[in-house]
This record gives sequence, C-alpha cells and structure tokens, in this order.
Amino acid sequence: MMPLDQVHHLYQTVLTRIEEVIFEIEKNNQALMEASQLKSQFLATMSHELRTPMNAIMGFSQMLMLEQYGPLSPRQADMVERIFNNSQNLLSLLNEVLDFSKLEAGCWDVNFQPFDTARLIKGTVEELRSLAQKKNLNLIVIIDTENPEICSDQSCIRRILINLLGNAIKFTPQGSVTVTLEDGPDNTLKLTVQDTGIGIAPEDQILIFEAFRQVDQTLTRKHSGTGLGLAIVKSLVQMIQGGITITSQRGEGAGFTIAIPRTPQQRRIIAIDAEVYL
Repeated sequence: MMPLDQVHHLYQTVLTRIEEVIFEIEKNNQALMEASQLKSQFLATMSHELRTPMNAIMGFSQMLMLEQYGPLSPRQADMVERIFNNSQNLLSLLNEVLDFSKLEAGCWDVNFQPFDTARLIKGTVEELRSLAQKKNLNLIVIIDTENPEICSDQSCIRRILINLLGNAIKFTPQGSVTVTLEDGPDNTLKLTVQDTGIGIAPEDQILIFEAFRQVDQTLTRKHSGTGLGLAIVKSLVQMIQGGITITSQRGEGAGFTIAIPRTPQQRRIIAIDAEVYL
C-alpha cells in the first residue's frame, strides 16, 4: 500500500497537471476566437472593398447595354450582357460573404420596427422575378392573412426571403416557385417558399444549414454558390426570434417555412408542424 505522503504528492502532481492542461486549452480557445474574429473582419473588409469595383463594372456595362454611347453590334451586345450577368453573379457571392462575416463577427444590428410584411414580400419577389423568367418558372405570391402588420426587423426578413427565393429558383429546373404568407400559431406569421425543384433528401436536411455546406460538394456540381445562403438564413431567423422548418424529398421539390413572431419577445423556439432547426 502506497504511503499517505506519496498519495498526497501524486494527487498534487495530477491536480497541477490538470490545471496546466485547462490553462493551455483556455489559451488555445482564446487564440482560436481571436483568429476567427480576425478572419471575419478580413472577409468583411475584402467583400466590402470588392463590391465597389463590381458595382462600377455593372454600371458601365448597363450603360453600354442601353447604347448610351452608340449602337452595338449583336456580338458586342452579347459580350456586354455576359459581362453584366457574370458581374451580377459575383456581386451576389460577395454579398453573401459580407453578410456571413457580419453575422459571425456579431456586427449585424437588429432593428425591430412595425411594417407591412405583404408589401415587403411583394416588392422583394418582384426584384427576383427576372431570374425566374429566364428559366420560364412561374413565380407566385399568395397573401392569406388579414393582418400583415408585424414588429420585426425588415432587413432581416428581406434577406431571408432573397436567400430562400434565390435557392428555390436556382434548384428548380422547371415548374414554379410559390411564396405564401399566412397566419401561424402563437401570434406568428408563416412565410413559406415552396418550389418544384430537385428536392433535398431527409438525411441532408440538417447539414444544409451548416456554413459552406452544399448537398453536392463535388467540383463539378451543376449549381455554383458559396454554401452560405441557408447558414445566413438560419442566423437571421434566430435574430428575429423565429423558427425554420423544411419539408422535402429528393426529386419532389422543397418547402422552407419561417415562423415570424408578430412582436419581439423573450427568446423562445417556435414549432410549426415539424422539427425546428435552430
């Protein structure tokens, strides 16, 4: 049997080592947090700086498309349109990176104010209607509430809808995309974006809310993107104290439903009809 003084010494040695390990873990965690914050700040700065020349490229290409400096040949018009479309796609990617960086760095301010959600939804859908028309998709808006007034963050809901609509249009080769606003339980409004696209398998439905995650991770995937859209949606839904659910099967389209509290309140999870991903 080990003498008591040796047991005590061994205990003190182990305790000291545990304290040293805890200190190292805390030190490493702090270094990781600082590195993550620096990364987010760098991404936000770079995204912001790159948006300025991209806006200039888009502006000048639009002026050429409108033939403000003289007529273009068919080939020139086609090339200028390609410049504009690719610039628009790149700007969309930069906006996603900028939004994600702001959210990750905790720099996205939430401003709860009363507004008309029906008007916001109709206006936002019209902004993206041209994308649906290019693919010959029907873009439908259904407002099924007598009281569309809520107190929430208008910019958050607009960005949520833009991301969900953009995804729905991107992953729907034919058919339609429907946006529905209706009354929900517990004094909420339900905003649903339903498409007739490729759908999402049940085992992939939780993964798609992770940052930089796409169902198809191969380099040859048909649909490009940053993989940040739904991660941004998830963060914004949390910021407006809402909940998000998905209903989908592979090959049968996808429906994303956001439960939006009519008034801000203490943090809570809002269940709709299925599992809530927060």
